[in-house]
Parts: sequence; structure tokens; C-alpha cells
Amino acid sequence: ETPFGYHPISCDLGMVQRSPLRTDPEATCQALDRLLPFKPGLLDRLADRLRATGCRLVVCDIAALGIAVARRAGLPSVLVESFTWDWIYRGYLDQAPGLQRHITYLSGLYALADLRLQTEPLCVSQPDCPKLGPICRRPRSEPASVRGKLGLPARSKMVLVSMGGIPDEFTFLQHLPSTPGVFLVIPGMRKAGQVLNNVIPLPVHSDVYHPDLVQAADALVGKAGYSTVAEAYQVGVPFGYVSRTDSPEAPPLEAFIAANLPCSAISARAYASGRWVEALPALLAMPRTPHPQADGAGEAAEHIMKLLEPSKT
Repeated sequence: ETPFGYHPISCDLGMVQRSPLRTDPEATCQALDRLLPFKPGLLDRLADRLRATGCRLVVCDIAALGIAVARRAGLPSVLVESFTWDWIYRGYLDQAPGLQRHITYLSGLYALADLRLQTEPLCVSQPDCPKLGPICRRPRSEPASVRGKLGLPARSKMVLVSMGGIPDEFTFLQHLPSTPGVFLVIPGMRKAGQVLNNVIPLPVHSDVYHPDLVQAADALVGKAGYSTVAEAYQVGVPFGYVSRTDSPEAPPLEAFIAANLPCSAISARAYASGRWVEALPALLAMPRTPHPQADGAGEAAEHIMKLLEPSKT
């Protein structure tokens, strides 16, 4: 493993979430009003920190603050994106017109990146930008080890219910029938409460690595966010994805899922009511289609290293 230093700072807002499937555009706009434009003093402090640590390049995962700080410090910057926040915010202008000023500001910052790397599943293609495969964290543990840690009986089926790390009440549990031999592993439960015998709740910050859960599962059910989609793609797990009709990134993500994974669409209503359990037998019967050679992170690293190479005269 490579040693690294970690400096905690709030650098990105994204969307204010009322639940894993529901955003609040107006609250997002109000929060952005407090964050943007970035304060000169903040940029100066962070630029000084980069210089003090001998930083040579700034890599940003759609957090525009890194690009602004890199400019301040006189360093090159790399933007790694499947979408950018200005593009996402455009999809909510009818609900929060005030987002336009933040779209304009962020668009200007993204344009300053010295290199833009675009990763699948890609929302909007930018001309002359390298296109990479999905980027995700690789599993660390074997499925048998993970299932043993969870206490799953031998020959049982494991269904991972994942909502992208956003805590949820999982109200469908009160409607959920018990399915013999099938266990639901649910990270991010705010409280265990009265759960069924075949439900294994995990805290928001579980000590079980999420990519290990995805690899160990016989099926995945949940929110189709970028990280979850990329992790599912890597191991080819059947994916019952919950459609998000109000999200601008949903159509390209769902198109990617349909083209590359064994899958089944689940409506938000069916998810909330627990009726999605009726689709489990078909989902569990789907064969896995792993893509173990996919290495978008390695491709990104090659481009970044080229940018760091001294110019040849």
C-alpha cells in the first residue's frame, strides 16, 4: 500500500437529499449560496498547504474546489467525471431557478481543468476528452469470508439492499414477507427496530467493505448511483435497480445497466411497498456477467502520470 496524507475539509455539496431517492433543489440552492463563490481566503490557505506538502498536481472527482485551488497554487489539475454538478443542476432549474448563478460559476471552473477524464457510465460526452471504463474500488475479501462474517447459513441466498450510503428508514420492511433461504443484507439502517429473521442490518459506517458486500451478494437491489453501478459492473452481480425519475443522471446510468448487467427495473413505489420481493426469484436466477478486466482507475492513472512527465525538448 502507498502511504498518503489526509486533510479533512468540506469541499463539495452535491445535492441536498431528503432521502436516498428524493432531493431538495431549493435547499440545495440555499446551501450553495453559502458555499459559492469560494472565498479567496479559503483558496489561499489551501494553496499554501499544497505548496508546503510539495504537491505537484491536483486530481478532482467533480469537486470544483480542487481546480480553483490548483489555479491559485500554480499547479496542473485533472478533473475525473461521469457528470459535473453544473450539468446536474440544469435538470432542476424549473424547481430552483436560483441554481443558474451556481451553474455559471461552476461551468467556468470546470473549464479551467488542464485535463478532463470521462468515465463510463458517462452522462455527457465532452469533445477531445479521453473516455475511460468505470472506476470503482476493488473487493478485498473472498465472498465465503464475507458471508461467514455476516453469519449467513450455508447455501442461503444473499441479497444486498444498498441505497448509496445515504441513511434510510427502509419502510418496506414492515410490508416484507419472509422468503425462506433468502437473506437481505441492508447497510445504512438508522435503527434496527423490529426486523425479520432474514434481515441482516448493518450500520451506516459498517466495518464490512461495501465492494466486498457487492461481490458476495447473489443479487443487488437499490439506488443506481455511479459507485454502486461501477461496483456491480465489475463483478457482474444481477441488479434490481430502483428508478429515479427526477434525476438527470438516471437515464444514462440505467441505459448502461441494461446494456451491461443482468438486471430488472424496480419502480420507487414498488420499492417502498416491498413488492419488489416478488421479482427476487427471477433476479436470483440470472447468471453473473463479471467484467474483471475493467480498469478505469488504471487508465486514469496512466493519463495522470503522462501529465506529470517532464516535457521533452
